[in-house]
Amino acid sequence: MVLKSPYKLDEFLGLEYFITDTKGIKGKLRVFVEDFYVEEIPLDSYGEGEDYLHFILEKRNWDTLQAIKAMARALRISHKRFCFAGTKDKRAVTKQRIAVYKLREEQLQKVAIKGIKIHILGRGGRIYLGDAKGNKFRIIIREIENAKEIFKTREQLRVKGIPNYFGYQRFGTTRPNTHLVGREIIKGNLEEAVLSYLAKPFESESREAYNARKFLESTRDYKRALEIFPDNLRYEKAMLNHLVKKPRDYAGALRKLPLKLRRMLVHAYQSYLFNKILSKTIEMQEEIKGRKIPLIGYRTKLGEIEKEILEKEGIKKENFKIKSMPELSLEGSERDACIDSEIKVELLNSNACVFNFTLPKGSYATVVLREFMKAEPLNY
Repeated sequence: MVLKSPYKLDEFLGLEYFITDTKGIKGKLRVFVEDFYVEEIPLDSYGEGEDYLHFILEKRNWDTLQAIKAMARALRISHKRFCFAGTKDKRAVTKQRIAVYKLREEQLQKVAIKGIKIHILGRGGRIYLGDAKGNKFRIIIREIENAKEIFKTREQLRVKGIPNYFGYQRFGTTRPNTHLVGREIIKGNLEEAVLSYLAKPFESESREAYNARKFLESTRDYKRALEIFPDNLRYEKAMLNHLVKKPRDYAGALRKLPLKLRRMLVHAYQSYLFNKILSKTIEMQEEIKGRKIPLIGYRTKLGEIEKEILEKEGIKKENFKIKSMPELSLEGSERDACIDSEIKVELLNSNACVFNFTLPKGSYATVVLREFMKAEPLNY
C-alpha cells in the first residue's frame, strides 16, 4: 500500500507519494533556531596551495550568502573572494567549511558579527560547489502526535529505503516556482518565462511584492511596474529596466539574471521531473533501493515512466537543447532514487523528539522528516 500526499505544495512540486503508510506524527520544525542543527562533512583534502585561508563558519539564523556578504563588508573586500561547497539553511545553527582568497589570519580574526563564529583552519586550495561528502543533522520536532508511529515509520524506511526527492528548498521558499520558470525556458516560451519570474505572486510574499507582481500580471505595464517594485527585488528591477527599453527582448531580460541563477531555473524543472518520476515509481510499488532515476536532458534514454511523464508535461527530451538560450541546455544525468541513512530517534517528552542522521550531499533533511511527520509542508 502506498500513501498519496493530501497537500497541494507536495503535488505542485512532484512529491506526490509517501513510501511509508504510517500515521504522521505532525509537529513543527524550527520552533527555535537551535532545533535545526547542520554540520557539513568535508572532503579529506582540498588540494595543495596557500592562496586560500580556510575556516569553519558557524552561523545562527543567517543565510549563507548573506553571512558571507556581511563578512566581506566587515573586511572591506569583495564577497566573490569567498568560496564554499554549498549553502546551508537560514533558520538553523550550521557549520560549514569556507575558503577566502588572499586573506591573512589576523584580518579574519578581527571580524565580529552577531550570530557568526569563525574557526580558522589554515591555508589550502580553492573549494568548489559540491566539495563535501554530505551533512550531519540534529533536528528537534515539537508539538508531535502519535509518538509510537515514529518507530514503525523508521522500520518501513529501513526496509523500503528513503525516497531521494528534491526537497522544498530546491524550488524556492517564499516563491516555490523556479521550476515553472524553467519549464517555460525549456519550451522556448521566453515571454511566459519572464512573466512567471516577475509576476504570478504568492501569498507567502510581502504585501508590497505581492501587489507589485499582481499589478504587472494584470497590466503588463513594465514602466509603472519598475516604479512600484520594491528595491530589494533587484533582479526583477533589472529585468523590468531592460523591458522598458526593449519591450520584446525576453531573452535579454532573462540574461539580466546571473548565469548561475538561470541555470538553477532549468535545473529546478529537471528536479521537478525527477520528483514526478520517483512518485510514479512509488505509486507503482516498484523497488527504489539501488535504482537510478534520470535527471532528464536531451541525451537521456527514456523508459516508459519517463515517456509518460514528459507526454503529460507536453515536453520532449529534445527541448532540453535550448535553442533560444544555448548556455542553459542540459544533456542529462542520473540520481539515486533512494537514500540510505541510519536514523536515530530520541523522545524528549510526549510532545517532542530529536532526530540524528547523516545524508549524502544533494539530499534533503525535510524529505526524510516528511515521511515521519506527514504534515502541512509549510511547517517544514
